[in-house]
Amino acid sequence: MQENPTNQPYQYEEESEIDIMELISKLWKKRKMIIKWCVVGAVIGLVIGFSIPKTYTAGVTLAPEVQQKTGSGVSSIASMMGVNLNNSLDAINADMFPDVVHSTPFIVELFDLPVTFERKDSVITTTLLDYMLEYQRSPWWSYVISAPFKALGWCIDLVTPDKEEEGVAGPLNPINLPKKERAVVKFFAENIMVNVDKKTLKTEMSLEMQDPKVVYTVMDAVVTNLKEYMTEYRSSKSRQDVENLSVICELRKADYYKAQQAYANYIDSNKSVIRQSAQAERERLQQEMNLAYQVYSQVAQQMEGARIQAEQAKPVFAVVQPPVVPLRKTAPSKAKMLVIWTFLAGCCAAAWVLFGEDYWKKLKENIN
Repeated sequence: MQENPTNQPYQYEEESEIDIMELISKLWKKRKMIIKWCVVGAVIGLVIGFSIPKTYTAGVTLAPEVQQKTGSGVSSIASMMGVNLNNSLDAINADMFPDVVHSTPFIVELFDLPVTFERKDSVITTTLLDYMLEYQRSPWWSYVISAPFKALGWCIDLVTPDKEEEGVAGPLNPINLPKKERAVVKFFAENIMVNVDKKTLKTEMSLEMQDPKVVYTVMDAVVTNLKEYMTEYRSSKSRQDVENLSVICELRKADYYKAQQAYANYIDSNKSVIRQSAQAERERLQQEMNLAYQVYSQVAQQMEGARIQAEQAKPVFAVVQPPVVPLRKTAPSKAKMLVIWTFLAGCCAAAWVLFGEDYWKKLKENIN
């Protein structure tokens, strides 16, 4: 009789269990080394955690006011289905808030914003641009990495002829910014987070910076500038309509006065005339005067309506949650750094014990 083939899987399972126990035994024998690696990883995590500058986050919640032409029932049903039926004629609405806030002209307007912060037991007041260029803190290793490049730049400056320092005279041009200013624009464009709810158009904005008072000041200015930007955009359309209608209204007014004067002159010069042709001319001039007055009256009403609309277009959004000065830092989390680096060091030590050490021995033997 043939041997039972079911004995083979049991043999594989026994060999697998033996291999696992062998790996665990190998790790246990090297536990002191693994613990040392974990301690080193914990120290590295703490050093990194204490070296990274603290950052604080300020946020704001906005509720835009949207004019919709669809019925309230249809709008509510579409909102439940996740469809936004915003029939506003505005080219820039709540959905465009992220693009507006991240645009270069919008950020450049913040450069002259006065900010106040504390540094070494002293209160410093400067502009936002100067704060970003002169008072930003960096980890110590960034200075170590950049030191060779700075030294190379100094050596190049010594052997090359002197060049006149490029200065920016007058206000900055958003179209052609210097290199440092472009880096500041990039920082705010990447760090001002704007999330718009597609159903309700509720907008949440947040910013993370190194000083709690500065981040509050910047976020408050962002909300103010955004409101002014949207208000100016909406009211400018209505003002343009008012200007156009004002010109048309003056022309129709002149036509009406002309027809009225022609009718009055004809009446004065034909008081005693009773001919039928004179009566017909009189009725024609009167109808022309009445028609000119109706046209003038309609244009005047449209102009007044445009003026009222220009005033009503000012409210853009309501600030549901204004920005506040943050009390607790957002990052870095020293406990998280400690856990992550301890875990990574332990994994590296275990990988070295299980695979790296044997591979290194075989590599040395092959080389010898």
